[in-house]
Amino acid sequence: MRRAQKLRNDWKKEYYETVRDIIEHPVMQEMRKYQQHCHTDCLQHCVNVSYHNYLICRVLRLDARAAARAGLLHDLFLYDWRLHAGITGDRFHAMTHPRRALRNAEKYFMLSELEKDIILKHMWPLTVIPPKSLESLIIGIVDKTCGLFEISEFYSEKWMAETSQKLSGRKKER
Repeated sequence: MRRAQKLRNDWKKEYYETVRDIIEHPVMQEMRKYQQHCHTDCLQHCVNVSYHNYLICRVLRLDARAAARAGLLHDLFLYDWRLHAGITGDRFHAMTHPRRALRNAEKYFMLSELEKDIILKHMWPLTVIPPKSLESLIIGIVDKTCGLFEISEFYSEKWMAETSQKLSGRKKER
């Protein structure tokens, strides 16, 4: 048990060292302004995706470094996607934001070819051209899974609060 805990702690430290320069960059802190899924802001979503992407790629002995760094940058589009279509007329955010995220990431960070592919292909199959690597395929799965958990957490909390309120209302009626 202790060995597993030590390994988890070591991997958390390795992960943070891998992405520290990105997380601490001011442009990343801007991502806190934008809501991603329900109560989850864009930065937190990207950290969720990045960390889980890192762990899976680490276990599979893939390029966990590229997976972690690209995971942080995959949604660096820097706008509120809920308002975007009304402002710009671009109604295809799901298909167009990977390219915007990549352009923004290239402005602020040096990226490997693998990191670029991971960012660009994270919405596949919506973005038609398939991923070139397992890391690029994995981020798509991790991104959708994290989004599902973020949304379901919000609705389960909402459901629990409503159910609790209904139950306490019934108790008062008695």
